[in-house]
Amino acid sequence: MNGQNEQQLPWDLLFPYRNIFVERRDGRGYRYQAGGAMQAFSFGPFRVIPYARLLERCGSPVPVGSRAFDLLCLLISRPGEVVSKGELMACGWPNATVEDGNLRFHICQLRRVLGERQRGTRYVMNVPGRGYCFVASVDREAFS
Repeated sequence: MNGQNEQQLPWDLLFPYRNIFVERRDGRGYRYQAGGAMQAFSFGPFRVIPYARLLERCGSPVPVGSRAFDLLCLLISRPGEVVSKGELMACGWPNATVEDGNLRFHICQLRRVLGERQRGTRYVMNVPGRGYCFVASVDREAFS
């Protein structure tokens, strides 16, 4: 399975199935396993479970848009690293050409969901001319 010849299936349709590998277009070809070694990521009061497309705050589900969730998953998979606008756009809009304003809109939505303004905590920082960086420490946890 090299990913180049595989048919790309919608992520939303895959999470109910266990013991499969899902390849996301996130700029680096990472593979997320939706089976035996499922992972969750936690930072601050939040927990992200990518295979279930779930964002929780203090154990309660938080509604987040599909594209904003995809961007969050990419950013938390590389904490402290600048993720280019091109990589983020390829993750959120595979096989589509969109303007930078779409990325800014969804990053703004993500910041709103994370409550950056209300709590005064920064999670996503803009690196002018380069991209965005997830600046909080992220813990990974495997569970079954």
